[in-house]
Amino acid sequence: MASQPPSKSTAKRRAPAQARARQTRELILEAAIQLLEKRGLRAFSTNRLATAAGFSVGTIYQYFENKQEILDALARHERDRRLVRMTEALTMRVHEAHGRKLTLRDRIRIVVRTELHAFDGRQRARKILFDLAWRNDQHRDMDRPVTTLAAMLAAGEVADDAEGVVQLSSIDAFILTQAVAGIIRAGLERDEHMLVTPEFEDALVELVAGFVDTRRRAQGQHKP
Repeated sequence: MASQPPSKSTAKRRAPAQARARQTRELILEAAIQLLEKRGLRAFSTNRLATAAGFSVGTIYQYFENKQEILDALARHERDRRLVRMTEALTMRVHEAHGRKLTLRDRIRIVVRTELHAFDGRQRARKILFDLAWRNDQHRDMDRPVTTLAAMLAAGEVADDAEGVVQLSSIDAFILTQAVAGIIRAGLERDEHMLVTPEFEDALVELVAGFVDTRRRAQGQHKP
């Protein structure tokens, strides 16, 4: 006999439970990043996390198997938040432009600003997660927002209002991604507060825009 689909009353009961589970998971991850920021990796434990989050240790283990899984989930969570914020910022700027296409420099600044202001200013936690990502060979995932823009440029999906479509080779896109990611990591090592200054943002935007402009001019010279 074929199984029957859940009734409407069952679905209504399940929805609040799922919403509560998502909220609990969000609260655990928020407490985790706060704990990393305040105490560092050495002091990070499931017991301290449970205290910080206001849950029992048993509740923590209902959502995560161990400390490493929490850290991995936190890195993915912050990556996804950066992607969402980048998309929202791009969409907002398009609406504000009243139909005018965003210039390449506009897009570059949005992506750069999203990256520099990630983790809500909790740079110590950010450095810890980036270090762990490099140690576990997961740094490409952490660099996803910058990689996304580079991939769009390589696919010719970004149009400049003044110059038309901008397209980079896959090698150029790779070099650009690694340059930006490397500069941000170096900034975290040198002085994390430097990353959120207007001067740092302007310099990084100029670096990326200058690289792209040089490639675009070279391509224009080779056109018949």
